[in-house]
Amino acid sequence: MQATLNFILSIVVTLTSLFGLLGEKYEVFKDIRYGEAERDLVNIYVPENAYDRDYNGCILYIHGGSWQGGEKEHMSSHCKRMAMKGYVTATMSYSLCNDDNFGEVTAYTMVDEVGMCIQAIKDFSDEHELNITKVATSGYSAGGHISMLYAYAHADECPLELAFTANRVGPSDLSKEVWGSYGLASRLTGVRITDEMIENGEAARLAADISPVTYVTKDSVPSLFCYAGLDPLVIAGNRESLLKVMRESGAVYTYVFYPLSAHGLLLDPWSEVIYYQHLYDYCETYFGY
Repeated sequence: MQATLNFILSIVVTLTSLFGLLGEKYEVFKDIRYGEAERDLVNIYVPENAYDRDYNGCILYIHGGSWQGGEKEHMSSHCKRMAMKGYVTATMSYSLCNDDNFGEVTAYTMVDEVGMCIQAIKDFSDEHELNITKVATSGYSAGGHISMLYAYAHADECPLELAFTANRVGPSDLSKEVWGSYGLASRLTGVRITDEMIENGEAARLAADISPVTYVTKDSVPSLFCYAGLDPLVIAGNRESLLKVMRESGAVYTYVFYPLSAHGLLLDPWSEVIYYQHLYDYCETYFGY
């Protein structure tokens, strides 16, 4: 029964996507440089009607890849979908961290690059007379972590008004309690964590410093996010920790659950419909159109 329902809903989602092809035409401006690092490039999708609007919002998509892989083009389907709805969109590449550059590229590097990219989007807007006044960050997996960390910890530094953040299966809490070790915290801070640091609390402080949940308050930007029930990579503690801090802080948020899906969010087409409907609502509410 469930398999039949999923098949029917998959058809609905596919037809919805096909009907979306009848939406706004758009132009893609590729490989705009926003910084000096090799991967500091952004693609910007501009719908035709954006030039006629008094002001525009832009959704900036940040790809996943465990902070050590991925390309901006991996988020192109999301950019196209929302551009056809009439919204300016963008997808950025960013510097990656791995064993070879341990300590040279960190989560702080990536978050700084988000701010640099948004400044480049603002400059692009001025050059093309698009009057982009608001931006939203959106990311998948590792990109969701970077997106949330920027939105909750650096909104006041954003070159444009940060209207909301919308993220999919993003790690929210890098604590040992959630992940079982400080391995991720070590890699993303560029600090080799020792037993002494664990004992004196310095390791916990480092993990908290790069955990989006640390920075959520009642004044945080509105948040749309989703998690999967069978995700072996971004484990349940991430959604539980984020939901807990959202509820306790009184922040504005919307949560969508994909009960049958793993990390790819592929087996809950109805949840996907709901997620995108919320995203359209967020754009209308917080971009104003």
